[in-house]
Amino acid sequence: MDEILLKRIVNHQMLYGSFCGDLGVLNGKMGIVLFFFHYAHYTKNVLYEDFAAELLEEIYEDVHLDMNIQFLDGLCGIGWGITYLVEQQFVTGDIEELLQDIDRKIMEFAPKRLTDYSLETGLEGIAYYVMGRLKVSPVETKLFSVDYIEELEEIYLASWRSNNVYSSQRILDRIMESDNNSEILSWKKGLKILLK
Repeated sequence: MDEILLKRIVNHQMLYGSFCGDLGVLNGKMGIVLFFFHYAHYTKNVLYEDFAAELLEEIYEDVHLDMNIQFLDGLCGIGWGITYLVEQQFVTGDIEELLQDIDRKIMEFAPKRLTDYSLETGLEGIAYYVMGRLKVSPVETKLFSVDYIEELEEIYLASWRSNNVYSSQRILDRIMESDNNSEILSWKKGLKILLK
């Protein structure tokens, strides 16, 4: 049953995934990219990896710094998706230029001034991106200012470090849990099947 549904999800997403106007990781094209890289790994079929890479290239072409920084449908979610792909060794190459632009954009928003602490639109999403970014980047790369990291730690990251809460799998689980879409052929349903 799961294999049949999974194949239907794959076919549906291959037909319609490129037309998704939302670039984000929670409901958009970056989420579809994550699904197809996992599916390529599952099937050992390079066709799906190539499709995921094409979608990722479309995201690179369409992303711009005037986008919001939200995890839901903005720069933090897209950036986290890229760091996740690197961490999982689904992609290689120079991601620094794109991510450094996102880093600079995010630092325009002082964590102490944010009142929204949610994953989707607030500080939690920013913190996820920053932690993922620090995890996959070379140590010598100066990603964020010391002041920015200290402010973020003071508000949010200190509790993560003490509780060892950060993990990319936990974030992926949160993304899949957000599937309130009744669409039977959603990529989130497919990802749940692949990762169970």
